[in-house]
Amino acid sequence: ICIASGYASISSIFALGFMMMLARNILQAILIFTVVVNLSWSVLGLTLSNTFFVPAVGIFALLMSACYAWVVWDRIPFAATNLSVALKGMRGTLDIPLLGVCNLVATFAWTICWVCAFFGASDFLWNEEELSNNWMVVVVIFFFFSYYWTTQVIKGVSQATVAGIIGHWWSITDEDRLPLCSGALYSALMKTLSKGFGSICLGSLVLGPSLLMSRLCTFRRLAQPKLARLRNPELPLPSHDSDDNTLNSDVITRHINQWSYSYIGLYNYSFWDAGYKASELFQARGWTHVVSDHLILSSMSMSTVVIGVSTACLGVIVSEVDGYSFSAAHKPLTSAFLISLLVGYFLSSAFLSIIQGSVSAMLVCYAVAPVDLHANHPLLSKEMRTGWKQFWIQKR
Repeated sequence: ICIASGYASISSIFALGFMMMLARNILQAILIFTVVVNLSWSVLGLTLSNTFFVPAVGIFALLMSACYAWVVWDRIPFAATNLSVALKGMRGTLDIPLLGVCNLVATFAWTICWVCAFFGASDFLWNEEELSNNWMVVVVIFFFFSYYWTTQVIKGVSQATVAGIIGHWWSITDEDRLPLCSGALYSALMKTLSKGFGSICLGSLVLGPSLLMSRLCTFRRLAQPKLARLRNPELPLPSHDSDDNTLNSDVITRHINQWSYSYIGLYNYSFWDAGYKASELFQARGWTHVVSDHLILSSMSMSTVVIGVSTACLGVIVSEVDGYSFSAAHKPLTSAFLISLLVGYFLSSAFLSIIQGSVSAMLVCYAVAPVDLHANHPLLSKEMRTGWKQFWIQKR
């Protein structure tokens, strides 16, 4: 577990550094790299695997990643502008990368506690003759639910804290760089834990499934006009107003969305009200269709999946070389693969959540106070205005 955690942590930190160096082109690189990885997986599966399951999963992932890249490719320059400005804003303070490292430590500590409890309980219950397999399944489900919920809470606290730091950075000039462990980090973290922790715990239960459904609906919404134009190239582009009406007609989406944590960290709203206020803000600006494509969120998810799978492969190699068994279930390779996959995915997801929090907070602050960005950070304001202007010209 320590080897897998160390590998996942180092990979996540290097991924952040790579994103900062190639901020303008990182989204294209992630999408292309994901397609290449899935293609390699499919070819190796067809060549080396004795069953069709492994290459079938690879082929399915290849088709999905290629279709997604085709659908969102024309939106990449605009999303890259938002990501670039957010990453450059993160350079203005070392508090946000430090918070990411704290996420790694907290997630690692929780993983160690969870693994000890899970395998200790499973080994004990495995030898209980009176316990049926159905009850064992219930125990496993509750254990994995507890792991998922706690890691989501860690990510929620991180994103709300990042929003508070971005809100403070928004109001200071480029010359007033925030030092490491500044008061902005402490005040934002204490405000999140004291006033917004309950809302974040609630949001951690429902935000993940809601965002998954929203991403699927958004992909379908973006894919439909492209498929229609393939059949009939003379069709006009879809109306943005209809997109706004469609997105805001769903009550759940209006109250549960990716900007909820930003509003909690910035303005101390409850979770339900935070999502609604954010939806109202972007609808009033006419930006709902612009900021709801989930391209950056999906790209971060692809990065965490790649890190998670590579960590799982490393765990299997270490288990084979070391001969160590995680449990009494007599399935050492399966246990090593699953545990390493969990460790790699959730550690990288916790660390890279600072990017998602920065982008969401940047969009909220830009919608609320664009003048402050121009006054305090003119170069970033110019980059933001140029990217948004080109996007609007392209879509009109």
